[in-house]
Amino acid sequence: MTPSELSEFVAKHDHITRYDYPEDDAVGFRNSRLPWYKNNPDGCTKITYKKMAGLTAQELETEIDRGLKVENITRVTGYFTKTSQWNKGKIAELKDRRRTDLYGNPPHITINTPEPQAVAAAG
Repeated sequence: MTPSELSEFVAKHDHITRYDYPEDDAVGFRNSRLPWYKNNPDGCTKITYKKMAGLTAQELETEIDRGLKVENITRVTGYFTKTSQWNKGKIAELKDRRRTDLYGNPPHITINTPEPQAVAAAG
């Protein structure tokens, strides 16, 4: 990746911030959409200019994401779908759903069934 391609890449991805480290001959990146970077204010992915020369834009994004970019899927009426393809209303529906067990109880509540009683034989 050339310096002009790098500038174009950063301009196109507004959620990625670039930091220069001239003393290390490297560039640092942070993806503001990923929790690892949100929870670690000093964290960034450093890539040397030498390594950068051999990367494509897609490979660079994979390096920055550090394998943390995960697809969320859910099962609705028997079909699996990616939630990234949903609109805001459908995502709000998913957040409002109540999860229950087969008996309609929240999953953290267990059902205590009574122990069978021994019946005394008549006679």
